[in-house]
Amino acid sequence: MSAYGVADSAQLATLTKALNDYCAKHRVAGKDERERIALKVLGLFGRGLIDPDQLSAELARVAR
Repeated sequence: MSAYGVADSAQLATLTKALNDYCAKHRVAGKDERERIALKVLGLFGRGLIDPDQLSAELARVAR
């Protein structure tokens, strides 16, 4: 993550995958719910989480 919280293309791909994987696993289809999960993903990214395994584990913990 850059000093300004901007994701590069590789990080963006990781964040998108985490969102898509979570939504698929938990059968999240609605736009509002998906946006809520996306905000959680961005919050985790803002805290410095970008490792795919850690991101997925933490997302599963906080997104419920």
